[in-house]
Amino acid sequence: MKKITCLALLALLFVNCKQTNSNEEVKSETKPTDTTAVVKEEKKAEEKEDCKDIEVEMGSGRECILKDTDLANVYQNIIKNKEVEESEYFLSAIPNESKSVEINKNGLISIEYQITKDKVAIAMNYEGGVTEVTLEKINNTVKRSIYHYAD
Repeated sequence: MKKITCLALLALLFVNCKQTNSNEEVKSETKPTDTTAVVKEEKKAEEKEDCKDIEVEMGSGRECILKDTDLANVYQNIIKNKEVEESEYFLSAIPNESKSVEINKNGLISIEYQITKDKVAIAMNYEGGVTEVTLEKINNTVKRSIYHYAD
């Protein structure tokens, strides 16, 4: 009788372990499909964006060529995706003429906008350096340059 009870308990334990393993297998099977979707989205972004890192004296930078877009969309994406620190202090839209905006928060002193035809240059003046963002419209593409300079 003790042997039958032990066998029954072992059988229940074995079945329970088997169910737990099959639940884990089901969970792991769903992850690759999510990963595949993310990889496809990243490939789409890479197709429209060609970037390279640039070394500059006393700083660093990154230049990207963005296809099939305009200055306003690239500017909004910088704010939305926080591609530059303190981009939340940017004006909500590109101004029509050159201007300077005093900020004086988080070490950011001011933001200067230089507006010319098909080009926007934004200088973020910090206590310890400058971040320059340049957007230049070239045909159906936009060249986005972001440079960080130390004092």
